[in-house]
Amino acid sequence: MGRLGTKTTVELDGTTYTMAFDLNAMVQFEEATGKSLINRAEGDEFSAKELRALLWACLAGDSPSLTLEEVGMMITPYNMAEVSGKISEMMQANLPEGGGGAPKPKKPGGTKSGQ
Repeated sequence: MGRLGTKTTVELDGTTYTMAFDLNAMVQFEEATGKSLINRAEGDEFSAKELRALLWACLAGDSPSLTLEEVGMMITPYNMAEVSGKISEMMQANLPEGGGGAPKPKKPGGTKSGQ
C-alpha cells in the first residue's frame, strides 16, 4: 500500500490538473454522495454521479474553485476510461486490501444478460 495522498495528473479540456486521493477527497466524496469509499466492496461499480463526485473530490485540493458541474462537463465518453483508470490506480495504491473498490462506471443498459 502506498502513502495516502499520492498525487497524479490528468488532462481535462486541454488543462493539466493535479489529482490527490487523500482523506479530504474521501470526505468530500462522502459528503457529495452519502457513500463511504472505505466500506465499498471490491468490484462495486461507480455510477456516473459517483465518478463525477470522486474526480471532483480528487481535484479539489489543487483546484478548489471547480464545481461538481464543471468537473462533470470535463468527463466525456472519450476520456472516461482514462479518468477512471487514473482514479482506480490511486485508490488501489492507497486503500488497504478489501477497502474501497476501484471505480468501474456502470455499463449502459443497467441490466445483466439473462435477467
